[in-house]
Amino acid sequence: MKIFLVVLFSVILAAGCASSKKTVDEGTQSGASSALYDESFDPLSLNDDDIVIKGKADKASPAAGRKDAEKVSEKTTAVASSLPLQEADGYRVQILATKSYEAATVAQQTAEEQFAPLNYKTYISFEAPQYKVRVGDALTRSEAEEIRAAARDFGYRGAFIVRSKVMVQKRQQ
Repeated sequence: MKIFLVVLFSVILAAGCASSKKTVDEGTQSGASSALYDESFDPLSLNDDDIVIKGKADKASPAAGRKDAEKVSEKTTAVASSLPLQEADGYRVQILATKSYEAATVAQQTAEEQFAPLNYKTYISFEAPQYKVRVGDALTRSEAEEIRAAARDFGYRGAFIVRSKVMVQKRQQ
């Protein structure tokens, strides 16, 4: 019986090896890469328009998509009117730190809705290994205290003030 199994195994092995083909990598053949690929294309020579993304529209509801588009246009108008901006040392209020990008995004969207009437912007920053959701652009500690008080009123009991680079309107000279 052992001899029969050894012979059967040998036949299967020989049949398997005999049917395999050798493959040749196309990139290793001489002259094949130049014949198959044209590497003379320069993407900088294209005169195409820049891509503009206006906002995410809710696919389930066209009315919601229009509302989102209106919000985006209002935000764009507000941002355009607040230009020019400059970076300065200041404070922000941190309301969440998490390892999950999805949780940070959801928290940022919720905070954005809550703080929008108070004209405070929300930000997500990544400082390994955590995503941090922060609110506001305060130049002074007292402004940051007001933002923290508002955050605590919205239910962010663990909100605290952190030093940060903030974006503020450039002062006219």
